This record gives sequence, structure tokens and C-alpha cells, in this order.
Amino acid sequence: MLSFIGFLTEATKSGYSDEHALARVWDHAVQHKDAKNLLSSHANLKAEIEKAKTDTSHPLNFANQTEGFTGGEKKPEHEEAYYKELHHAAHAVAGFAQHPAFEDAIKNKEKAQVSGADAGSVSDTWKKHGAKNATSKADVKIGKIGLSLKKGAAQLMSAESNELRATYDHATTQHMKSNPNFTAEHKQQVMDKIHQIGKHMEAMKGADLATQKQHQAHAQKLADEIHNDHSGLMDHVAHEAATGQGKFGGQGSTGSADVLVTTHAGVAPHIHDVKTNNSPIKVKPKLRIALPKGRDKTTGLGTRGGNAKLDYSTN
Repeated sequence: MLSFIGFLTEATKSGYSDEHALARVWDHAVQHKDAKNLLSSHANLKAEIEKAKTDTSHPLNFANQTEGFTGGEKKPEHEEAYYKELHHAAHAVAGFAQHPAFEDAIKNKEKAQVSGADAGSVSDTWKKHGAKNATSKADVKIGKIGLSLKKGAAQLMSAESNELRATYDHATTQHMKSNPNFTAEHKQQVMDKIHQIGKHMEAMKGADLATQKQHQAHAQKLADEIHNDHSGLMDHVAHEAATGQGKFGGQGSTGSADVLVTTHAGVAPHIHDVKTNNSPIKVKPKLRIALPKGRDKTTGLGTRGGNAKLDYSTN
């Protein structure tokens, strides 16, 4: 299965799901009698959305929508958010129309389907580290193409200790394959530090804020050392965070992704092709160790462990 990775969902903020918006715009465009013209530019898609606003018989008119609204219920106050999300999705759809991976999907008029809570089966590497979260990377499927969508400077990864260990186990193995100077000994050194980072993150659960910050500082120092010492490793960490190919058992496995799509308001989307590495994934150069959000209201102690974040970069 060909998949895609990209946009941070903002349904709870806007009132309408960006995944559903993308599916609605895509379906209308590819099945339109003048699909070629409609898909030729964002301007044409924008004009079509504007036309829909005043035509209650139009498939994209707010009155004809039943799915994708916050809380599962359409309300009159959602109308503005609905059209805003359609306009945002139009930039992505126009970008897809220029990408060779979508050529067959357009020709075959493939329909889009919001994936929901679909899950894959995690690999032996993930099982070894006790990482169990099997949620698919794909948010929307267009035929055999799975898309996971992000908006702007979103997070590419937010991993707790077990997921972090599994991710670096896979990433260091891939780095060994591509860089002969990165040896099995280097891999072991990195994994030793990753295990220490994981222990610091786990120790944040049940600790007061001052202690949590101490663990955070120690873990961040170790994370910085890893990427200062091993140039190029972050590329493999980012690749895995984006695609889930190591997590789900390789390219084409259920739940994995092959292309990262990130949208920015008012501009064409950034599409990363994993196979060719064209338009490389852009991430901040270092792993970021974050404090846990959960805290007991009575004791003030942490109720969760820390996590490691990888931030997408728009630069």
C-alpha cells in the first residue's frame, strides 16, 4: 500500500476535520466532468468552493454535509470553519494533482476515505521494546494511497520511552547500512544512551516538578550528545517517525507511509517522496525532551512519564 504522511488535525479547534475536508475536495475534483481543468490550479478549486457557498444543490455546499464535524454533530456555527478547511484542503489537492504518485488515482477517479482508527501490526523490533501503539500513520486513503496529514510546524514524533527505544533501534540499524563509519559499536553506544534517556523519562512519573526538570536536563544532554556525535542519524529517525516502516514491517505494510505531505496556509504543500528522497523531510536537528503534562491535583506529582519530541521544521 502506498501511503502519505503530513498535516496536524485541528478539528477540535476549527469545528470541521481537515481529513474530511481533503476527502470532500478530492472526491468532487476527480469526479467532476471538467476534472482536468479543476485540478490544474488552486485558483480553480478555490472558485469552485466559492460557487458552492451560494448553491445549495452543489455537492460541497455546507447544507449537504453530514460527517467530519466536532463532536459528531453539525451545527450552524461550523459553517465558517467548514469552508475554511475546504480552502486549506484545495491547496493540498492542487499539489497532489502535480505529483506523479497521484496520476493513476486521478485517472481512475479513486475516492477518498477517512481512515479513522485503523491500525497495523507492529514489528518484532517494536514488540521487543514493549512498544504497543499500533495506530496507523495514514489518516486518509485514496484508493491504495494512504495519507497522513500535518499542518505547518507540527510534531513529527512524540514518543514515550518504549516507542523511543524501538525507533532508535530501527534508525541506528538503517544508519549502519548507509554509513560504513557508523559501526555496531556506535549503535550500542547510542542505544545505551537512549535507554538512559528512557529511564529519565520514566522517572518523571511520580516526581515533583523540580525533580522532573532534573531528569529532563540529564536526558536532553544525552540526546544532544547522540546527534552531535553522529551526523546523519537524525535523517533515519525522522524517516521512521514519518513513515512507520520499521514499526509496521517495511514499505507497503498496513499502517506504514511512503510520502510526507505537510500543508501551510495559502501555499502549496510540501511533499516528501521517501523512495527518491526528493523534497527531504525537514526537522529540527535535535530530539527535544519534554516534561509530562499529567499532574496529580492533590500532591502535585507527575502522573505520567516524559516524552521525546521531534519537531517538523518549516525552514
